[in-house]
Amino acid sequence: MALPKLNDSPKYELVIPSTQKAVRFRPYLVKEEKVLMMAMESQDEAQVLGAITDTIAACVDDNIKISKLTTFDVEYMFIQIRAKSVGESIELNMACKECEHQTAVSVKLDDVKIDVPKVSNMIELSDQISIEMRWPTYTAMLDSSVKGAESSTEQTFLIIAKCIEAVHTEDERIDFQDESYEEQSSFIESLSSKQFEGIRDFLDAMPKMEHTTQWICEECSLENEYTLQGINDFF
Repeated sequence: MALPKLNDSPKYELVIPSTQKAVRFRPYLVKEEKVLMMAMESQDEAQVLGAITDTIAACVDDNIKISKLTTFDVEYMFIQIRAKSVGESIELNMACKECEHQTAVSVKLDDVKIDVPKVSNMIELSDQISIEMRWPTYTAMLDSSVKGAESSTEQTFLIIAKCIEAVHTEDERIDFQDESYEEQSSFIESLSSKQFEGIRDFLDAMPKMEHTTQWICEECSLENEYTLQGINDFF
């Protein structure tokens, strides 16, 4: 006699921040939690990324392309799945900015929100040419070429190349990712400072997963405030 299957059906819904698409999901199971714990113990960023994205793929019932999710999509979706899996609140040890005493602070994961600004993804370079942008994906940010960049400037240029979706001319739409890296670099380096500033402004406007928490230090009674940013701050 076969054992019954447990916890297979999606029970919750979340909205992907970048697309505003609603998807159904289930809490992660022990098999997924085991992989996550092993990845966290390894302290290997690539393993952690793989475990997080694999968990999202396993838990989300609807058809989504994990590789197309932005950095803030992945962080937000994982936090929401985790909230329904192990508890809707987490307890973090926060250091007082005055005496550095650590106080246990409870943070409700349901309160964590992402506000996506209304920013055009089209940047006009001239009367005849414009570029179509996209937010950086989580996988692009941890791409081996990006992580292996010799300087922060080189890393920035590599990320920008991955964020240009297409170049539009009067006659055609050229898929930027179909071009060689040499062609991509040559195009970016040919931009004027003003044109490049438009790209920087778009990337600077990228939303972040953040949540401001407040607490009173148990040692010196000072009122503290701290803004959690990114997935690492929530663990």
